[in-house]
Amino acid sequence: MAEVAASWFNARSLLDGAELKEIYQHERPEDDGWLYPEQVIAHGQSTESTVTIPDELRYRYAEVGRPTPLTRATALERHLGTSCQIWLKREDLLPNGSFKITSALPQAHYGAAEGRRSVVTETGAGQTGVAAALASCLSGLACEVFMVRSSFDDKPLRRRLMEAYGAVVHASPSDTTAAGRRFLERGEEAGSIAMATSEVFDVLRGREDGMNIAGSLLDFTLLYASLIGIETVDQLRAVGVDPDVAIGCVGGGSSFGGFAFPLLDAFPEAEIVAVESASIPTLTAGRYVFDHPDGEGDAPPIKMYSLGFDYRPPPMHASGLRYHAASPLVSAFVHSGRMKAEAYDEPEAMEAGLLLARLQGLVISPESTYTLLAAIRRAEQAGPGRAIVALVTGSGHLDLDAYGRFLTPA
Repeated sequence: MAEVAASWFNARSLLDGAELKEIYQHERPEDDGWLYPEQVIAHGQSTESTVTIPDELRYRYAEVGRPTPLTRATALERHLGTSCQIWLKREDLLPNGSFKITSALPQAHYGAAEGRRSVVTETGAGQTGVAAALASCLSGLACEVFMVRSSFDDKPLRRRLMEAYGAVVHASPSDTTAAGRRFLERGEEAGSIAMATSEVFDVLRGREDGMNIAGSLLDFTLLYASLIGIETVDQLRAVGVDPDVAIGCVGGGSSFGGFAFPLLDAFPEAEIVAVESASIPTLTAGRYVFDHPDGEGDAPPIKMYSLGFDYRPPPMHASGLRYHAASPLVSAFVHSGRMKAEAYDEPEAMEAGLLLARLQGLVISPESTYTLLAAIRRAEQAGPGRAIVALVTGSGHLDLDAYGRFLTPA
């Protein structure tokens, strides 16, 4: 078995002092102690290039299946008639079905060590909720999840998996919190990640021993997810490949950032591409401003690309992309031109996912179909001998209803 990396990679170390000062001028980490463990907050503030992973966590990572494999999509290459290499980083093989456990495990670990007893978190497509439920039970914590109502209804298997791990799951907006009741009174029943976050804040303000497990956006989630990119760098080097292009999808940005920043550091000549849905074009049509990460405007503002905290995203198959903003770190690198952003339409993305399923038997999450579509477009346009590495953030096995609705629309 390959060994888990000894350290996380810190993307903040790639920014100079002026950039850090600009992005984090409103940062008040001392205000976040009611949400996150002190060690997690400290990791989010660090500017060291690497942060050591405790041995206990390295063992836990190995238990859940890290490192994940890097595989070549040879059948897809043949179908496209391309001489490009297309490599897939396979986060879909983790037991919870997505990359999210990589960040959830250390958050729960440090929370338990600090004496926290329960986790309350938000989830869109359900991937964060499943990861939080698994990380909580492995660390001896109770878990409560506010799941965006559209996903609660459309993705019952994700909800059942959370419950199998011992979590209590609410459809959000719910009538159990003041924020949820306000959303329901305004007729906003479909919900969004931002609304679910507001409900989580309501609960945690009255719970001294509780904590949140953040699924995305915040710097420490990218730090912990950097294992994805660290592994990918080692795996590419092992097969003698320097990638020309690295591609990942962006909802809040943690999987993309965790994947992309170590690659940017190791292969500075590579083109780094963040892909999003044209239905929620945060990086391609949003404003680079200070904005709130929640749906009520209660949380401190963060500098990032945003469509506005009161933006209400439309329903879509790739519900993990239904967020109004993107990670401050990813936003800064897109804004400076060191990373690119592209938006694609969902029907084309889902068709790309079905193509991969039929060529290679690999059913990926609807979110990852956007990444795959971008990889196919690059392979069709690229010159001979180029190498593309694409991040598969999760499995589509719990999203088969979404594929079914796409294949047989009402």
